[in-house]
Amino acid sequence: MDFRNRLETLYQNAITEFTGCAEFTALERGTARKSDYDRFIVNVARTHLRSPQLLAFVFAVAPPEAQTSLMHNLLEELGVDDGSGVPHPALVRKLLSESGLEPLLLDLEERAAEDIRQVVVDPLLYPSLREVGLSALVEIEAFEYMLSRVASRIARALVTFRKLSPATVEWFTHHSEVDIKHAEQGLGNLETYLEYYDFSPEEAATIAEMALRENVFIKRYFGEQALGNLAARIEQ
Repeated sequence: MDFRNRLETLYQNAITEFTGCAEFTALERGTARKSDYDRFIVNVARTHLRSPQLLAFVFAVAPPEAQTSLMHNLLEELGVDDGSGVPHPALVRKLLSESGLEPLLLDLEERAAEDIRQVVVDPLLYPSLREVGLSALVEIEAFEYMLSRVASRIARALVTFRKLSPATVEWFTHHSEVDIKHAEQGLGNLETYLEYYDFSPEEAATIAEMALRENVFIKRYFGEQALGNLAARIEQ
């Protein structure tokens, strides 16, 4: 199996775990508490408030052949190249504000900044930026791939059960609409990255598996406890 197929299998398996976990099921069926929906929104915000910085790092190490599409993605994150003029983090802040969670914004901004800082100061798992860049690209692409398939379901659940307006959940609907194309481009960018930096398929697959060794969607959106619940169910 080539790298692209192996990676898509990893992504699909992670999506299946994510949408099948108890927390997502409760959110989608309307059996979650209001506090659970709010916690989910807060976790999404913390995950994506600093997305432009992560994309900027990936752009910096990208091969020349991948820079055009990555630059387009970065400009869209900044609201420059998607016709809206609205930076995507601003849509996240709008989601928080119109969900009544704006008082948490300053703390979330600080936590998101600390998450970026931690990435920089943590000891490297890999010997060079070559591997770090691939790992980052794999995880960024994982979210685009997942959101292109799941964001509309999340938006519908928040409108139906959390009683938010369609305008409030624009961050989700936007990613549902545009990330199918981005996900396809992202897979192509990953293949270009492997060729440019001379990865073997096995080396690339090993790094991808390390990057996705935990379910990043459950971890980021539902927290460590939900990730632990998943691990416990797998062991049974």
